Amino acid sequence: MLFTNFHKSYSGKLAVYFLTIALFSFNTNAQNTKSDFTFEPIFYVNYSIANKSLLTGGLEFCLDCKDENKLFLGAGYGVTNSYNGNYYGLPDIHLSYNKELLFIKTGSSNKNAYAIGGFTFLNRFDLGFGYSFPYNNEKTPVYKGFTTSLTLRLTKNEKAYQKFNMIQ
Repeated sequence: MLFTNFHKSYSGKLAVYFLTIALFSFNTNAQNTKSDFTFEPIFYVNYSIANKSLLTGGLEFCLDCKDENKLFLGAGYGVTNSYNGNYYGLPDIHLSYNKELLFIKTGSSNKNAYAIGGFTFLNRFDLGFGYSFPYNNEKTPVYKGFTTSLTLRLTKNEKAYQKFNMIQ
């Protein structure tokens, strides 16, 4: 009985904590190969507004940084407020494809799935619009509806960013 209650209340939080620890400790660089593959984390902060506000932070990894078009895989944890004054946590996992000035992003938490598209500035800032779909209608707060999102990325890996070219 004790394990059942522990599993229901802490299993999602523990999974997010272990994933975060693993992502922070995993930084590899393939030096003795012909490719210059680096797997450096990108720290991101995302603020979204739908039926309530959601502040998410976490890590992203650039899966294809050699090309001008970038594919990012991210995992993080968000905090949302509810109408009764309590704060609720939502784990987040997403995949974002950035091409020139546009991006498309899809992701999920344990309560909802979302799809967002919009504009990116050098892959440092993303401004997106989309929709969040709840998995079910329950009494616990759910993040749902039309969504506006702003993402900021910070990393030492310059290959994750697009180059700013001036026309001469």
